[in-house]
Amino acid sequence: MRTKRFLSLALVLLLLGALPGAAQAAKTYKLKLGHTGAPNHHYQTICTQFADLVKQRTKGGVEIAVFPADQLGKQLESVEGCMIGTHDMVLASDTVLSNWVPDMGILNLPFLFKDMWDVRKVLDGPIGDRLAKKLEPHGAVVIGWWDNGMRHITNNKRPINVPDDLKGIKIRVPEGEVFVETFKALGAGPTVISFGELYSALQLGTVDAQENPPAHILTQKFYEVQKYVSRTNHIHLSSPLIMNKALLDGMPAEYRKAILDTARELGPVHTKMVEDLEKKQWDEVAAKGMKINDVDNKPFQAKVKPVIDKFRAKLDASIIDDIQKTLQ
Repeated sequence: MRTKRFLSLALVLLLLGALPGAAQAAKTYKLKLGHTGAPNHHYQTICTQFADLVKQRTKGGVEIAVFPADQLGKQLESVEGCMIGTHDMVLASDTVLSNWVPDMGILNLPFLFKDMWDVRKVLDGPIGDRLAKKLEPHGAVVIGWWDNGMRHITNNKRPINVPDDLKGIKIRVPEGEVFVETFKALGAGPTVISFGELYSALQLGTVDAQENPPAHILTQKFYEVQKYVSRTNHIHLSSPLIMNKALLDGMPAEYRKAILDTARELGPVHTKMVEDLEKKQWDEVAAKGMKINDVDNKPFQAKVKPVIDKFRAKLDASIIDDIQKTLQ
């Protein structure tokens, strides 16, 4: 009789979600993921793919709504929100994270990587894990290293063929000391402006130039307010997908695993996506009327060597050494 009563009570408790773990397993997590790219940017494509896979792998237990074009706030504020818990997930940038974790700026050192696959070799291994770990004390977790691509200079003055061509040019740079110091060394006048305000700054002449991959040139319509694009490949900017640490830690183990595994798997998928897209995007940039030129990087590399030496002394030189060894 007692056995029957116990089983009946257990069944009632289970239905009510009162047994240990029952409520957690039944809970549906509805998360928001913000990014700075336009709705037709590859950030939206990869974020949507991520959301779909996570929903599938958690059997609907985790639903992620994606918000492009800084709808949830500018990147700097969104990253801070992710750390303190007012934002769930943000597709950020390593240079923005360097405001809290200075060593993230190592990834932006000029001409450190020759292409995006060099970056993958570094971030998909112990160095990427080491850098990601440095963010956790700030309340957020890097759950995946995604891509933005190699950066190139656009401007309204002239083609950039040698460093001297940058003299007197006011160029917008993102939040990050490495970017500022790099363009100072190249003779330009760097100005930090948020990405969401960049088009207006170019249109109004607040700055003459900017630097970004071709996807942003097209989706942000920079071709409307810029004449020249010089393919310099001067800096790579990674797009770490970050998540509030307390939120992730509070999820059931199977949900955490689905999120982490999916975010990591999509890293190389995103890099290949960007690589394939850029082959077509450069043709589109030319068709929009921009004048494209390629540069010899050696004079630029010589000019920015003091920048690398400066940050070698300022940041963790062992990480720089490990990156260079990995790429040998």
